[in-house]
Amino acid sequence: MRIQTMGLVLLLAISFLVGPVHAADGTTDRSQDRLLRRTTIESRGGRHGEVRILARGPARVVQTVLYSKLLRRVVAEVRDRERAGWPTEGPGREASERYVSALERAESSIPRPRAGEGADRRRALLIEFVLDPSTQAVLLSEPRLEDSPDGLAIVDARPIERLDLPREFVAQDMRLIVEAHFPSEAERVEQLLDPERPVSADEGEPGQRP
Repeated sequence: MRIQTMGLVLLLAISFLVGPVHAADGTTDRSQDRLLRRTTIESRGGRHGEVRILARGPARVVQTVLYSKLLRRVVAEVRDRERAGWPTEGPGREASERYVSALERAESSIPRPRAGEGADRRRALLIEFVLDPSTQAVLLSEPRLEDSPDGLAIVDARPIERLDLPREFVAQDMRLIVEAHFPSEAERVEQLLDPERPVSADEGEPGQRP
């Protein structure tokens, strides 16, 4: 009995030190990614990243890869788009403001490269809107990127912040991003965002390296 009591005390002590254990979900498992659509982000004559539509297991992901010397300015453009997309007060506007605040914090946390001749002055920020039948989230990370024949490859990513925002906001913002970056086929691409819709074998291509 004494041994059992000591074991229980030890278990409680470990639980207190480690904290609560949260069940893992697949929102961050990029090894599952299947690339469905991709487009580049261009502004003022420069290329500043890519927007991708992904299937990540049962989830759908709108992934924005920012890679720019003008990262703060690009984030400001995202902020302006959010204000235009959610112009009236309400739950959506409140969620959008939380997202923009987190986005600005994330941008500020990414170190500026050292100045020097030939130095790459671009900074990278990864934004992922994730929606599956039971979960929704916005993930902000600092990715390590490599150039590849198919565009920017994500080698790994340092998590910065996860936002668990209302499902209606996440779903609508995914549609707003699609409308902004896939204007010629927005309606067709929006169909790919439905996590209840299975992806057929001939849609898309294998995703980038996790």
